[in-house]
Amino acid sequence: MRYKYIHVLAALFLIVGMAVQVIVTYRHARRNAQEMIDLKMQVALDQLRFSLHDAYDAADQMEAFVADNLSKREKMYDETLSLIKRYPNFYSCYVSFPEYYYPDEGRWFSPCSYRIHDSIYTIKFGDELHDYFTREWYKGALQSGDKGYWSQPYVDEDFDETIFTFSNDMVDEDGNLICIVALDFSVSWMKQLLEEYKPFDEAVCMIYNSNGKLLTTSDNLKERDPSLLTEDRWMLSRLTLDPVDIDIVFAVPRAHIWQKIWLGILLPFVVFVLGIMVVGVLIRRMLRDQMEKAGLQTEKEVVMRELHIANKIQMGILRHDFPNDKDVEVNAALLPMLNVGGDLYDFSRQGDFLWFIIGDVSGKGVPAALFMSATVNLFRSALGHQTSPKAIVEEMNKVLSDKNPSLTFVTAFIGRLHIPSGHLLFCNAAHMPPLVRDKACNVKRIEMEPNIPLGYKGNYKFVEESCALGENEKLVLYSDGVTEARNEAHKMMGDDVWMKIVANDENLLESVKQYIGKGEPSDDITLMTIYKKSVVS
Repeated sequence: MRYKYIHVLAALFLIVGMAVQVIVTYRHARRNAQEMIDLKMQVALDQLRFSLHDAYDAADQMEAFVADNLSKREKMYDETLSLIKRYPNFYSCYVSFPEYYYPDEGRWFSPCSYRIHDSIYTIKFGDELHDYFTREWYKGALQSGDKGYWSQPYVDEDFDETIFTFSNDMVDEDGNLICIVALDFSVSWMKQLLEEYKPFDEAVCMIYNSNGKLLTTSDNLKERDPSLLTEDRWMLSRLTLDPVDIDIVFAVPRAHIWQKIWLGILLPFVVFVLGIMVVGVLIRRMLRDQMEKAGLQTEKEVVMRELHIANKIQMGILRHDFPNDKDVEVNAALLPMLNVGGDLYDFSRQGDFLWFIIGDVSGKGVPAALFMSATVNLFRSALGHQTSPKAIVEEMNKVLSDKNPSLTFVTAFIGRLHIPSGHLLFCNAAHMPPLVRDKACNVKRIEMEPNIPLGYKGNYKFVEESCALGENEKLVLYSDGVTEARNEAHKMMGDDVWMKIVANDENLLESVKQYIGKGEPSDDITLMTIYKKSVVS
């Protein structure tokens, strides 16, 4: 009799155990879901921040151009067009001068380029109906100082588009205003980027201004009152996007998540009640599943592991067997801003000739890394049958321009050094001009034709040039991530500081890192040096 109800006790024991397991699994699944939402949110915000920080670099580039071309007004139109092409996340670019700065232009003179869908237009902005002196971004820049001004989102009357603007004043040595450089970002661009990072299809992304006004939201929320998104029914993740002071919210319906969790748990629970044997089988299966789950990493760890693997693959593509021969020494280093990046370098010694390339792909992250890999492989392939840098550049440009819907491009400098004579034949595709340090530690920049980047126009005819590299002279090649590196005070290194480093320091990468300090890198950093030694007979 004492064993009469043993099966009942066993069933009750198993049911209690299953109930405990239900609670544990429920909490574990809820925690994983929240971690994935927070991770997706953080990745989206990081991408937005990287894109917004392009505004500082773009404004510096435009101000430098204006300073060199104040007497060449027509060139300013071309530079605004070039800037919009280089930064696809910019909606428009203005260079707005004070009243009657150029008397023959009238009261207003503001070269401007703006984007509508896939087309870019260039105009002279400013008239009675478009008095930019009264615009918030113009007045804000006058009062903002060196940090620039970020506007709150507003509706552009001409294009019926919600945008926000970064603007910065440019003054002369006496503090007199030269112009205001302004760059617009579209809120719809932000929304499109956020949609790509939604953790679930049913999730909703919303963008609010600093006053709590809803600017835009997902299509599936057009007919719904956003105030109904309460935390008892939705999992909410809210972060502020600085420096714009915009709130980004991801909302995921709890019912959607919990329904999947409960359906996956309650069905085994019901089966357990049907009989001890079935319960035992399901318990073993459940325990096995739980052991497998315990061995899995969190979503964030999986992403970081995959990026780490991608970094190893990318670094494996680059050469590390740097030659240190009696007549020439080559060194190179690449420091990606993210785990993976778009900078590249490569070299190959063929008898008395040293071939080399350094490049910088537009954009960041995994897409840029893929384009970087293709560029390196094209260079290596062309070395097998081409005999000049110009021929290699034009072959690579034709391949990269073909079927390039994303308009990704790469700046590159390709050279061929005849080591005994020091004759350097090169072709530059819109990359940073190299520096030469002589044996007296004097540094000069090689003047050259910039040409256009690779991948932009397949039938472009590039200009090939040459110069001489003397004994005990060092050729220093680098990407713009070096000169545009910023320290903790957000101050850009610039050409002057960089040339002093080249003149005085041997370990260039460590000097760049020391300058950045605790500041966050804003771009990939790549360096290559070629030292032509003095050969003793």
